[in-house]
Amino acid sequence: MSSEVSYLSEKLSNHTSFLGLPLWILILAFLSFFLLLSFSIVSCYVVCYRRTKSSRTPPFCLPNPIAPTNYRTAYCSSSLNRSLLPLSISEIEMNTSTQPELQVMLPDQWSTRANYLADIEHFPNFSHGVPDTWTSNRFSLRDVDVFTNGFAYANLIGNGDYGVVYRGVLLDGTTVAVKRLSTNSCQTEGFVTEAEVIGHVRHKNLVKLIGYCMEQGYRMLVYEYVNNSNLHQWLHGPLGQESPLTWTVRMNIIHGIAKGLAYLHEDIEPHIVHQNLKANNILLDHLWNPKISDAALSRLLGPNHTHGTTPSLVKLGYAAEGHGSTSRWDKKSDVYSFGILVMELVSGRMPVDHHHQPQIYLIDWLKSMIANKKIADVVDPKMPETPSVKELKRITLIAFRCVDPDLDHRPKMGEVIHMLEPRDLLLNDERRIRREASLRNHAEGSRVNVWKDNEDASHA
Repeated sequence: MSSEVSYLSEKLSNHTSFLGLPLWILILAFLSFFLLLSFSIVSCYVVCYRRTKSSRTPPFCLPNPIAPTNYRTAYCSSSLNRSLLPLSISEIEMNTSTQPELQVMLPDQWSTRANYLADIEHFPNFSHGVPDTWTSNRFSLRDVDVFTNGFAYANLIGNGDYGVVYRGVLLDGTTVAVKRLSTNSCQTEGFVTEAEVIGHVRHKNLVKLIGYCMEQGYRMLVYEYVNNSNLHQWLHGPLGQESPLTWTVRMNIIHGIAKGLAYLHEDIEPHIVHQNLKANNILLDHLWNPKISDAALSRLLGPNHTHGTTPSLVKLGYAAEGHGSTSRWDKKSDVYSFGILVMELVSGRMPVDHHHQPQIYLIDWLKSMIANKKIADVVDPKMPETPSVKELKRITLIAFRCVDPDLDHRPKMGEVIHMLEPRDLLLNDERRIRREASLRNHAEGSRVNVWKDNEDASHA
């Protein structure tokens, strides 16, 4: 046993050819190096794992052209590999969980105007990605394909008179509505010019245009997304059955539509006629503010396409029966459609009842109810509260003024807004104006008398 130990000791003490070092020193150095290397590898792995877990570094992205620069998220350039982009809208929405949850107020929460104004102050601005001014954004077809998830059927909102509408989500979390137009007859220069005109139309009661796409024969418009369905669904669909609109909400909607139309007709140059005003094109946000969609779209598609919408509006009851496809659609035609919308909001009835034979037109039914002194019975029976007869008569009278067969007797939308103001407020304004005029006259009379007295004194 001792001989084996002495032999092993002799071997380990022998000098090697590597710098003449003993064998045992080389073995110890190798073991130390191996342990140090293993420890370094493990330490690097732990550090990298913790950093990756705490904050993942995003891929290189270009700033979102439609979002403010202070957002942490960014919009990837279409030239990047699509594998760097989210594969579905649900993934994008999961990444925006830090934003406050959007809540829609029920109509029965709007009992008074004061509550409405107070509630507005407690809601943040959720459309942070939609600028108040037009920024002339032109999206590529690849961009639109990405944020609609390849025009997925799950993102299909519906088919309109002008095309198909898809829901999309930009990578900054902004939800948009993409309208893929059914016609590509508009030439490139004409499309860009008219899209720029539509983009500059900015009003709180009009759906804002964010950008447009024109590529490979496609013509698409990217709008802000309005999250509370449309007026038709709330009046005649299942939404209205579960939670009917209150009188206060309906009056707010009427005021908003009137202001949006007045802006189109009177406040911008050139003036714009909507040509397709109906309940389906009145969208509602989470505060029940109406937003008119498809505004100025008639400019983009031209007269050949919009002529086809006139018979449709006549059939739906939003245009006078004598208004044929060759008739000229002007501002007074929009006023007529607005009057029908007011009747629809008050009564909760369709403009035309196609299920009854012969067809019953809302305007004729309302005239017969008033003639038989049943004005109180025209109110939508689903409405939680009933307005006063005085208020009901006032609103109904405004609606009939708007649908007057004589075009010259129909008011302008600016005049309609004035008529919609409560009568007591109008009387107070008139009294204030008369009082101020009286004070001015009295002051001028006093100045004249003082001047005469001074003149007489100087002659004396």
